Amino acid sequence: MTLPDLKQIKGVFDKENIKANKKLVIYMFFVALATIFWFLNALSKEYTTTVNYPVSYSDFPSKKLLSNELPSRLKLTVRAYGFDLLRYKLSFLQSINFPVNEFTNNRLEKKGENTFLFSTDRITSAVAAQLSSAISVTHISPDTIHFQFSPLVEKKIPVHLNSDLKFEPQFRLGGDVVLSPDSIWVIGAKAIVDSVKQIETENLKLKKLNETTHKKLSLMKIKGLKYVQKKVEVELPVEQFTEAQQQVSLKVVNLPDSVFIRLFPHEAKISYLVGLMDYETISPEQFELEIDYNSIDLTTNKIKVNLKSSPLNVSNVRFYPDEVVYLIEKRNTGN
Repeated sequence: MTLPDLKQIKGVFDKENIKANKKLVIYMFFVALATIFWFLNALSKEYTTTVNYPVSYSDFPSKKLLSNELPSRLKLTVRAYGFDLLRYKLSFLQSINFPVNEFTNNRLEKKGENTFLFSTDRITSAVAAQLSSAISVTHISPDTIHFQFSPLVEKKIPVHLNSDLKFEPQFRLGGDVVLSPDSIWVIGAKAIVDSVKQIETENLKLKKLNETTHKKLSLMKIKGLKYVQKKVEVELPVEQFTEAQQQVSLKVVNLPDSVFIRLFPHEAKISYLVGLMDYETISPEQFELEIDYNSIDLTTNKIKVNLKSSPLNVSNVRFYPDEVVYLIEKRNTGN
């Protein structure tokens, strides 16, 4: 440390400097004290100011749906002493509760009463009671709140399953998926209800299914609709299956009485998938393979085979051949 530095430090502790610093501290003390007294005096006076308050609506008319936007905040002109205003502005602003039926004397519950212009000066006392006994409300803005309701209707709408199902090898759905209930009652404005054709379930994703499965599913929400029931149960019948085959005779339709037709071959081999439980119940007579005489093209010696019917409990039905050779002969007519 240099000699000039030491002299500077010594100067700070000089008697004259210390005396001057004391005067500054005393001066600042009295300035702060005066400020505090001025602030306390100001807070003791009555003031009028505005406060923006959030508002929450409740107690809506039954069987009606609000169809317009309501103000989310109310501007209150309030009068109170400074202490009360300061304390209230520093506190958390809770929402003002607006019970619609109570404030409108249940007028909107009446049938046909769907529009109402509400004057907010009617509820200054009720709103003030929700704030503080030390604060009075002199005005509320907006001065009018417009309520617009639509009558509610009920309708039963089918439920549609959204699913992504994956099975273990040799397993599949063994029948119709069962939803319980398969339809639900919904409530909403007529225009919305009439536009909805079905209610979708949440997406059901399952892997490696190998047995009948039951699940409870939530329903996808639709804005403006209320569901009487919020969940449905789904039953997924799962069965093990195998491939089977049958030899089925071909049937000729629309054949004139004057001719006879020969088919080569006169049978076709049908392959299909069937559940193990139903394997023994399937017979050739349950399949119908047809040849339509009217579809014969005389420029070729082959005709198409058509599958007309098969049992409901089989799938992936295939047959071979899908064309056969034909030979038409005239019948002998005796004299």
